[in-house]
Amino acid sequence: MTDDEGSDEEDGSSDVDLSQLALEEIRLRYQEESDRRTSVESKIGTVLTVDAIIVSVVSIFSSLNILHYAAMAVALISVVNGISALWVRDYHRPGLDEEDYLQYIDNPPEPVRRELVKSYLTVITGNEETDDPEMFFKGNRTRNDEKMAKLDQCLKLTAVSLTLILLHPIPGIIQSTGLLEYLI
Repeated sequence: MTDDEGSDEEDGSSDVDLSQLALEEIRLRYQEESDRRTSVESKIGTVLTVDAIIVSVVSIFSSLNILHYAAMAVALISVVNGISALWVRDYHRPGLDEEDYLQYIDNPPEPVRRELVKSYLTVITGNEETDDPEMFFKGNRTRNDEKMAKLDQCLKLTAVSLTLILLHPIPGIIQSTGLLEYLI
């Protein structure tokens, strides 16, 4: 191996376009957030379905007690919480408007890639550090984090609702066994 070959291997810049690599990496990060959004919204939809089933099934009982009403109320709170999470629609997309891409046609690729990388980064992370209220917007990652928090709340509320349904026979058992009179 000659010194020339070794310097080519060490330098590596002739083989790798770092600006293209950075653009591809940030595209992957953007796609991860997009996939995360889809996944969270799908999970919220599943929880909403379970909550709807809880409310429907409990409402057909002929003799509802306080635990049934509590379970339905908690499930409905979960539904409202889930719907509020799905209501968020202001996700941002990277890049320019379609008409604005024509300004880049004659530019060299590196500055164009740099602008695209900055655009992807801004969309993912948002502009939450600015003091200017007109420039402020939440990034897609923050939006997804908020949806994840709402999903977690919905899951906990649904678990409480199911627990209340499972506990519904206990007051009847206590009353039929006379345990309540014994404790009083």
